[in-house]
Amino acid sequence: MVDHASASSAVTVVIPTHNRPRLLLRTLDSVLHQKNVEVDVVVVDDGGAVRAADAVAERGLDAVRVIRHDRSRGVSAARNVGLETVRTPWVAFVDDDDLWAPTKLDEQLRAMADQPAARWSCVDAAHVDSAMNVVAHNRVVTADDLHANIIRRNSVPGGGSGLLVDTELAREVGGFDEDISILADWDFNLRLSLRSPVAVVQQLLVAYFVHADSMYHNPEGVARELGYLERKHSALPDGRSFEFRRGFWYVNLARMSHELGDDRGAVAFRAKALGYVGPARIVREIPRWVGKAVKRQRVGPPSWPADEALDQWLLRYSST
Repeated sequence: MVDHASASSAVTVVIPTHNRPRLLLRTLDSVLHQKNVEVDVVVVDDGGAVRAADAVAERGLDAVRVIRHDRSRGVSAARNVGLETVRTPWVAFVDDDDLWAPTKLDEQLRAMADQPAARWSCVDAAHVDSAMNVVAHNRVVTADDLHANIIRRNSVPGGGSGLLVDTELAREVGGFDEDISILADWDFNLRLSLRSPVAVVQQLLVAYFVHADSMYHNPEGVARELGYLERKHSALPDGRSFEFRRGFWYVNLARMSHELGDDRGAVAFRAKALGYVGPARIVREIPRWVGKAVKRQRVGPPSWPADEALDQWLLRYSST
């Protein structure tokens, strides 16, 4: 039986932030309310005009350490700077707009105690809007499926916010690649998977905030980083290679561009998609893109199956 409150189970939580003090404080609340786990928290202010240290001090969170960059160096560099300060056996990362269930870290530590070979863990994530309405469920697959598929898609839910990693493993793989930002978590997860099995926790323990300020609302940036990952991981140590599905991605980047009002970008990505999915698929997708955009504007997010445990901990943040 693992003593989760012991020093051997202590976790440092690294939170990169940039000009989002209200969201940061909400994220900190979810981190500081973790049950049965000793947490050390380091916030890395990536050169924001609004100083994160001021928001932390005003809330009286004296135990939270804040490191500040004089200028923005990007989310990957911010995570790495936090990683350098870690003195606990475990490290977790959470973005400054995402939320954790109070049992998130405890469940992951238990899962890894049951699977001693696993040196990292991930969980299910719920995608939520600003009112804490669940707009999608992102369920983790089995450990074997995750390993097999991660060269084709980021099969780890919740971006970087769902991870718990052996600190030494995080350093062994080199931390986060500072040449990328949008897909840096995918790259990090892929490298973790090559070094260690993963302990999956099939519970909705992360709320991943979906909003217009998200880095994923940058189709050109996503396309650029996909190409970067393909070049970087063209010959993996286990004989495989990174191979993103161009048809799938170009169709979705066209949809993303359309929803952002970038008609020129949407046309360009549709043209790229044609070489992989054919004109019939593009024609089928166009009314769906328009229909989805109208539906979001008029009736809000779709209804998803109820999850009582999820609803209970999300309720705390529904009015913040």
